Amino acid sequence: MTWLTTKRPSTRELLRAEHRPHAARSVRTGRWIIFGLLCVIGALLYLRNQEQAIHALQIEAVSRESLAFKAELEQSRLQRQENQATEEQLLRRIATLSAQVERLQTDLAFFRQQKKAR
Repeated sequence: MTWLTTKRPSTRELLRAEHRPHAARSVRTGRWIIFGLLCVIGALLYLRNQEQAIHALQIEAVSRESLAFKAELEQSRLQRQENQATEEQLLRRIATLSAQVERLQTDLAFFRQQKKAR
């Protein structure tokens, strides 16, 4: 059996060549890195979905609260209109009764004059 012989590098070639240590990566290490990155991406997507669900619930709660405030506002508007109508009606009634009192006082003064004249 014959062995293949290789040419030995000379000292000059060894000095001129760049020698840097290289870490040998195995295929397993690359797969674990990819798996880890996929897990991180999955966790981030899960957290984002959770955050969106929380925001959706908050938006729904705010919209319900807004509807309740609108209903309360409408109720207070109706109450204010009712109070205004009642106030106007009472003022008209007061004016009518004041005019009637004035007329009755005039009639009373007239009858008192007639009584004194007899």
